[in-house]
Parts: sequence; C-alpha cells; structure tokens
Amino acid sequence: MTIIVFEDELWRNFASLTQARPVFEMRCGAFSTRERAAAVAGLAQANRCEALGLGRSYLMGFYGPKEGMAAFLRVGEAIVLVNGRALDLSWLGQLLAEPLNTVYLAGATLLGARLSPGLASAVLYFLRDQAATDARDELLRFARAREVGPDEPPLLVRYPWDMIAHCGEQLVRDLPTLQQRLPLYSGDDREVVVRGEHVYVAPDARLDGPLVLDARDGPVFIDSGAHIEPFSFIQGPVYIGAGSLIASARIRGETAIGPVCRVGGEVEASIIHGYSNKHHDGFLGHSWLGEWVNIGAMTTNSDLKNNYGHIRVVLEGLGQFDSGLIKLGCFLADHVKLGIGLHLTGGTVIGTGSNVFGLHSAPKNVPHFTWGGEVFREYRIDSMISVARTVMGRRKRRLAPEYEAVLRAAFERTRPGRGATPPPTPESEAALARAEAEAVRV
Repeated sequence: MTIIVFEDELWRNFASLTQARPVFEMRCGAFSTRERAAAVAGLAQANRCEALGLGRSYLMGFYGPKEGMAAFLRVGEAIVLVNGRALDLSWLGQLLAEPLNTVYLAGATLLGARLSPGLASAVLYFLRDQAATDARDELLRFARAREVGPDEPPLLVRYPWDMIAHCGEQLVRDLPTLQQRLPLYSGDDREVVVRGEHVYVAPDARLDGPLVLDARDGPVFIDSGAHIEPFSFIQGPVYIGAGSLIASARIRGETAIGPVCRVGGEVEASIIHGYSNKHHDGFLGHSWLGEWVNIGAMTTNSDLKNNYGHIRVVLEGLGQFDSGLIKLGCFLADHVKLGIGLHLTGGTVIGTGSNVFGLHSAPKNVPHFTWGGEVFREYRIDSMISVARTVMGRRKRRLAPEYEAVLRAAFERTRPGRGATPPPTPESEAALARAEAEAVRV
C-alpha cells in the first residue's frame, strides 16, 4: 500500500503561511495531515506505514520522495489518496478496507480514494498540479463513490483559522494514536501535581517540579525528551513535542507544540511548529506559528477585540475575510523573526522569512521576505538564508540544498506581493546587519 497525501486547489487559501511548506505539512493537534495519515493507517493495518506528499512542484525537491513521481506507483500496490486539508481522519481506516477503486467525497471535494495502480496513474498528474477537481471527475468515470460528509471542518479545513479553532478537538481525536507510544504517567514525585486521568508522558521526558499537569478538560501529552521546568502549569488538551523545553510557562488548553521548541510566558490555544522559540515572557493566544520562528521578549499578541466583534484576516491574493471568530491571534509563517516588545493585533499575518523589529505595534500584514520597522524593505534572500543556516545550526540541523532551493523559489514567487520597496541606504544596510546579528544571538 502506498499512501499519497495531496494538495488541492484550496492551497491558495493557506498561501500566506505555506510558501515554504505544503498544506499537508501544517500542524493541527499532535500531527500534520501527512504524519496523521501514516499513523492512522499504521494502526488500521497493524504495521508501520509511510505517507508520501504530493504538492506544488517547487516544494517537492525537499518535501517529496527522492525518487520523484516514480515513487507513487509501485507495481502491484494499492494507492491510497488523502486530501492534505483533511483534519479528522476517522474515515481512513474504513477506506483502507474498501474494494479497489473506491472514492470518498466530502460534498463535491475529493477527500480520499483507494485505487489500483492503473487508475491512480490516470489522475496523479492532475494532483501534481493541484487540480483535484479534474482528478475527481476522472475517477468518478471508473470508480464507485461514497459520500462521507460535508466539505467543512473538522473533516476538511478551508482557512488558516480553522486549524486553530479545531486544534483542541483534534488533540482529543489523536488520543488513540498517541496512546500507542506514550504511557500513562505513573511517577510518584510529590512536586508533580496531576489532575485528571489522561496524562501521558514519555519515559525519557524530564519533569522538574513543582509543576501542574491538568488533564481535567482534555489529555496532556508530553513526548520523548521534552523538559518541563519548575513552576510550569500545563492544561489539556495539549501536546508538547519531542525535545521541547517549557520554560516555567503557563500552557493553556488547545495548544500543540512541535519538536525542539523553547516556550515560556503564557500560551493559549495556539499551534507552534517545530524549532520555534517563544522563550520569554509575553502572551501568545489563538495563534499559528510555523517552523524556525523566533519571538522576542515581552512581545505579545491580542486575540480579542475590545468590542468583541469578529476578527478579520487578509489572505494573500484573496483579500479580507471575516473569520467568524471572536478570539483569534496572529499567523507567523516559517522563519519569521520578531523583535522585543512588539504588540500584534488580532488577525495579524506575517509572511515567510520576514523580520520585524523596533516598533511598538507591528503592521497587521507583512509580506513574505520583508524586514524593517518604521520602513520595510525586501529582505535580501542571501542574507535571509545566511541567518537561517546559522539558526538551524544552533539546533544541530543542516540547511539542506533542497530546502534552500525551496526558500529561493518562494522568494521569487512572492516578489510581486512585496511591491516597490525603497532602495537600500548605508543606514538601512547597517540596521539590517544589526537585525541579523540579533536573530543569530537568540
């Protein structure tokens, strides 16, 4: 069996956050969709499964299989398709038991399919170009179809804020998968106060009391090698990723933190991808952070308007949307750096690779690969990559040539969105050098 998780036409709704990652690599709950598909299929099949990603062409050199398209069609193996926007995968186990050439639909959207290699080969090239509607139409000529549910969360997310709004529910749904490798906490340290029943802690996680693990409102998961420092309060549902440090913080419910993060202050109902830092005091609420994000000390976001109205968000290339949510914070794409003491209003979106500093209040929308404060300029891609290489090296990660190619391609693709920028001056070059040095020190 080969599992292929694909991007469809609505990847554009997430473009503000996914210029350097496919939609199926966005975290919600304990996993990304690709990771969750592999885990759920592994449980259903009682063995380890791998899920391959099929996304935009410039991303595939890093996020796709090394063999290219040939990896998707192995002789004699069934092909299982999973929409990369799928959140609740409770249907996947049943799909795996269906006869070959069965298609699952959510409304009119291709949700998943179990196909013979021959039929799969007829549609993979549609999916390679994110033309899932064309793939669906071709499949319906030859396959049996089953309606699974409406095309709306939590079955399929449609907008970035759906990830935040459904993170808590998804953490609860991830319980059966995480139970397979995280044991119930059974420690007898009197300084570790446990409330509720569903507290799961990896044997090599480090809990330094006094601290509180509160699972009364949902499960608490602490993965391998995580370190919880003294005076931390962790409220479920919550997931703390492998190797992450909770620095005497208040982590409130509906929060998912990826691997090797450094998190302090107060965090509520937020998603933080791997290798990101919010190490110092400040509030982060109802927000989404990509990988390699750094937030300076005392930087804080708002997630509630004074009039309790719905928060609006500008999505790249699509305009302004009413999120329908009263509580919504900020969206920080991969490699964003924020200086100290910034204030971010609800619905702020800061694009990939951007560096914001020296302000009291950050702009509500900052284009990809932009740096500055009072004046914003295009961030030179060589400088941005140099900082990324240094920051990644501090976490013992190498900036692979394939990933550098993704960043350079994203820079070129997003150039029109930055518009005209002032020419560099000696003063601006010096300010950029100082900002880069600061980013490296954090």
